[in-house]
Amino acid sequence: MEKKILFVDLDGTLLNDSKEITPENLEAVHKAVSLGHAVVVTTGRPLVSTARQIERLGLTSPGCYAITSNGALIYDAHKKETIFYQGVHRDCIREAFDEAYKFHLHPQTYNQAGALCEHDTEEMKYYSASTILPYEVVEDAAKALDEDPIKLLFIDLHNRENLENFRKHMEPWARKNHLDMFFSCDIYLEFLPEGINKGSGVRFISEYLNIPYENTLAAGDAENDISMLQAVKLPCVMKNSRPEMYPYGAYITRHDNNHSGIAEIIEKFML
Repeated sequence: MEKKILFVDLDGTLLNDSKEITPENLEAVHKAVSLGHAVVVTTGRPLVSTARQIERLGLTSPGCYAITSNGALIYDAHKKETIFYQGVHRDCIREAFDEAYKFHLHPQTYNQAGALCEHDTEEMKYYSASTILPYEVVEDAAKALDEDPIKLLFIDLHNRENLENFRKHMEPWARKNHLDMFFSCDIYLEFLPEGINKGSGVRFISEYLNIPYENTLAAGDAENDISMLQAVKLPCVMKNSRPEMYPYGAYITRHDNNHSGIAEIIEKFML
């Protein structure tokens, strides 16, 4: 049996709406790994939050990896070592935050301990609770960092259109600063270094582990998953995705993220 590798998103994909892993999904993941396949958590979440999920999944044996922060940081989960890192230049932060405030958005960034923001908002509390990530409120996020952060994140809990307008407004600025912008869900807009995304992470890991393209598959539900889906042989899109995501899937799950759609994929294509 040839080793296959599944790149799997967390929120809206492997996790249900309560941010839990269903017993069926957990059992399927363990079954696939026990047969020698690889399951790589591939998420927009930063490492601090992702590491907790990896522990819960038991994906810490030799050969287990995680792609975090949409490809900005790749992690060897067994050795507990970062094997790839590329951050957003700190010079970008002040201007991006100030523009976000004009749109009444919540901006945040990250250090190694968790998230950094400048106001203790409803959005920050929601994000911290849903990702189990600590945060710190600082006077100036750019000055509080001693290294380039993994990404910038902008939140509007109630109005995706406002985030879309902000993205449109920031397009010339993002091009000038070599940044890519995309939604990781309806309420989160992310800014990452140009060319860094889940797809670049998939290619890095596949090459690193010497796994041929023919043996790669991925599962996701949101815009930030598109590059990952395009980088594998068998792209699977979750039933609960927005309809515009469906064309990116060679397979659309019959079950959504609340009903073990990942177990469905693993059983159909890996076991």
